Amino acid sequence: MKKSVLLFVFVITSFNFCLSQEWFTSLKVAKKLALVQDKMLFVMWENAMSYPYPVLINTENGESVVTDLFDDERINRMIWEYFIPVKIYESEYAELSHKIKETRGEKYFNKLIDDGIKIMDVNGNILNINSSNEYIENLSLLIKRYALNTSFLKQELVNYSKNKSFSTSFWLASKYLDFAIFIGKDTRFEIIQLANIYFNEARNHLTKSDLNNKKAILQKFDLLELKEYLILNKPRKVLRHLKKLDVTEIDEINQSLFSFLKYTSFKLLDNEKNAALWKSKVSLVDLRIAKLIININS
Repeated sequence: MKKSVLLFVFVITSFNFCLSQEWFTSLKVAKKLALVQDKMLFVMWENAMSYPYPVLINTENGESVVTDLFDDERINRMIWEYFIPVKIYESEYAELSHKIKETRGEKYFNKLIDDGIKIMDVNGNILNINSSNEYIENLSLLIKRYALNTSFLKQELVNYSKNKSFSTSFWLASKYLDFAIFIGKDTRFEIIQLANIYFNEARNHLTKSDLNNKKAILQKFDLLELKEYLILNKPRKVLRHLKKLDVTEIDEINQSLFSFLKYTSFKLLDNEKNAALWKSKVSLVDLRIAKLIININS
């Protein structure tokens, strides 16, 4: 009994210490902890933290109040509870921004270099590039949208951290795509954008690989892009794209995925007759995924 009490006191003491400690200054170390704790990173530039940063938070009685992000212990507790906070030194700017505009686009680049809060995954890829640029950011809303438990992605994240290759990039991207099904509607599109960062990495690895079935894999990339539209409830767009394809040219490794796209599109459109024509060609795993997609869009 005494040992249990001492353990409890130790845990509480350690927890309270974590809540009041300084933010990480090593992105590398923070990434490792985020991987262990299944959290996203809460990242800001050093210079942005040298002056007051007003944020809006919702109180327990339903009121909204403005407070300083860096001078309110309530905020500190909230951030440490849901994220791994990181302060990035300006000296790291060149390394982090190198070729980002060319590879990720201007919108992503602008989010990286601004003074605002950046929510990153454990690999340092920004999730909230579509967030509002309002002067006073709503921290309660940000937490609601981005305080994600990434345990669903654990194995793929671990594999990717050990070896960045075509296989690890592709499977992490695919898992992120499925992850989008399980989270709130407001964050779904951004998770899909994050998945596409890894799909693009996988494409780049593929061009340098000696795999024999590159054509079939590239076709799979195109079909998985249509799966994104299904998750976003755009079945008509999927069917228009599929109509342009010659069924006889669908590679064997992609036939189940093709059937899944057809089946799920018709189900989303309540076209049971056409959906029934494809159901037997869809794997049991994909049927479960189809049901999830239908449920979130019903």
